[in-house]
Amino acid sequence: MVSIDYMAHQEQYSPSQLLRFSELAADNGFEFVWTSDHFHPWFHTDAEAGFAWSWLGAAAERIDVPIGTCVTPAGEHYHPALMAQAFATLQEMHDERVVLGLSTGEAMNEKPMGHEWPDYPVRRDRLEETLEIVHGLWDNDDFYSYDGEHFTVDDAKLYTMPEERPEIQIAANGPSTASLTGEYGDGFITVKTGEEYTERMYPAIRRYAEDEGRDPDSIETTLLVIASYDEDYERARAATRPWWATTQNVFDRAMANPKEIEAEGEKATEEEIEGKFLIADDPSDIAGQLSAYAEMGFDRIALGNTSPEPETFFEVMGDEVIPSL
Repeated sequence: MVSIDYMAHQEQYSPSQLLRFSELAADNGFEFVWTSDHFHPWFHTDAEAGFAWSWLGAAAERIDVPIGTCVTPAGEHYHPALMAQAFATLQEMHDERVVLGLSTGEAMNEKPMGHEWPDYPVRRDRLEETLEIVHGLWDNDDFYSYDGEHFTVDDAKLYTMPEERPEIQIAANGPSTASLTGEYGDGFITVKTGEEYTERMYPAIRRYAEDEGRDPDSIETTLLVIASYDEDYERARAATRPWWATTQNVFDRAMANPKEIEAEGEKATEEEIEGKFLIADDPSDIAGQLSAYAEMGFDRIALGNTSPEPETFFEVMGDEVIPSL
């Protein structure tokens, strides 16, 4: 069985709208609510940029499904000890499970605050140190210290901890970052890119788990897909425009100004747009695409909703698509 999740994009809707959409998602059979965690959005026109951690506290009071970030950046934007404290607090309050999704981050989280945007090896090292610190604080009842190249923890202790610690899932678009899942992650998240790449990631994660002596089935895998539905296909396609820059490999580039990122999206070709997003004018087409993703082996498919009429998408998913899966 594959689980269908909702990806609440802080970039596209106000926090209040996202709370309402998350309730609609939960009411229509979506089994998990993820949210993005950025300082700047991926586009400028009609964009939003709510603070994910504040929003998650409100979401935990509104919906009775698991919640998590997809994903929190491991950089100078947040200190790892604050991440550990924030998500332990969420888990203590929320009756369902909480997931801290982590990645190497993007320049849009660092440069606006005056931080440098380092080369990839430094970003990967920061992620690994973040993982060690978060695990260290969650897994130790006593005081914990850490002296790393990028982060330091000096006799820190989390006085508020849930009965069960939150989960950690690692997001990656390449093998070097993905390999950290085997040692540190409860799960793995990746975005839909080319079909060949997406199909390769699932067996790679299983191999990384085996290399660490872990049961590959213990690693939950999630595929993030941005979807747009409308009875008019061209209208559904046009509604993906805010996300066109994600077809241009902006993730690893030192781009932090949403106007510049949005301009990159205008370079997207029709083939890139239709290859990147799930665009449909018929509910059966959505079901067929989701089934194809599930056959790749992913446990969860998280759908971002960029439909012209977002409420209609949730209703169609609940009435026709999710029951058929």
